[in-house]
Amino acid sequence: MSRIEITVPASTSNLGASFDTCGLALALYLKADVEERESGFEVIATGEGAQSLPRDETNLIVRVARAVADSRGKRIGGARLFVANQIPLARGLGSSSAAIVAGISLYETLAGERLNEDEFFRYALEFEEHGDNLAPSLKGGLVVACIVEREGVGQSLVTIKRAWPEEVRIILAIPEFEMETAEMRAALPQTVPMTDAVFNVQRAALLQAAISEKRFELIGEALRDRLHQPYRAPLAPGLKDLLKLNDEAGRVRGLLGVALSGAGSTVAAFVTENGDEIAGMLRAPVEAAGLRVKTLEVAVDNRGRTISTQRLEV
Repeated sequence: MSRIEITVPASTSNLGASFDTCGLALALYLKADVEERESGFEVIATGEGAQSLPRDETNLIVRVARAVADSRGKRIGGARLFVANQIPLARGLGSSSAAIVAGISLYETLAGERLNEDEFFRYALEFEEHGDNLAPSLKGGLVVACIVEREGVGQSLVTIKRAWPEEVRIILAIPEFEMETAEMRAALPQTVPMTDAVFNVQRAALLQAAISEKRFELIGEALRDRLHQPYRAPLAPGLKDLLKLNDEAGRVRGLLGVALSGAGSTVAAFVTENGDEIAGMLRAPVEAAGLRVKTLEVAVDNRGRTISTQRLEV
């Protein structure tokens, strides 16, 4: 007998100016132990969101695996899935993208087939269009992801991954309230001034160059944004003040910059040291608004999705 474990990291996307452009894999994981059986699926869930997630074939992981099998004309058997989730739901940390990547990985496991990257992303995009979350969850590290149209087959992603420097860690401030991506997207204007577009393009490019050259003191400037964060900040208590902490980059020891994680409500601070003080600074605005918030310091995951098989003694 064997046990198959699928491990998928969380992700933080947008990264300030790099709106809908790149994301970063985080060392928070969705793990699914797969116990194959002839037919039918059962999900045994623990961790974040366990009480609200479906435990049958309506679970997103299973639905994705089934959909890929149907699309490819393949038959897959069933499985009992032991799912342990560390990724908070609806907090801007790519929980749905992680589940989609896990679902396609489940298909690969049960069908005995490995999809190429183009195929993988083509199926993933059928469930959501957040390539800047899907790509880092699959590949790890810092990933630039561009949606492209493949003639005759539809959309897929062009991606480039770079390893994230170990000396830069992430502190997450995770408020108690959820924020729906659709609602946060609806808050954005349909058109923006050319000056704002150029502002963001410059800083999105600066982030990639700063990481490449290890010019970490430039990260704070690279995270400044005019396309989405100013419009989303008024929608959540404390968020406007949290984003103002980006002005403290370079003044507070170890703080490189701050950005909204995805569509929120989580805010990510990029740090090299002094994590406890910075975590306190992140908690203060949300607690002042009368809400609870937890902070968590995490490393970046540079591996991405893994599938491992362990032989068990019978």
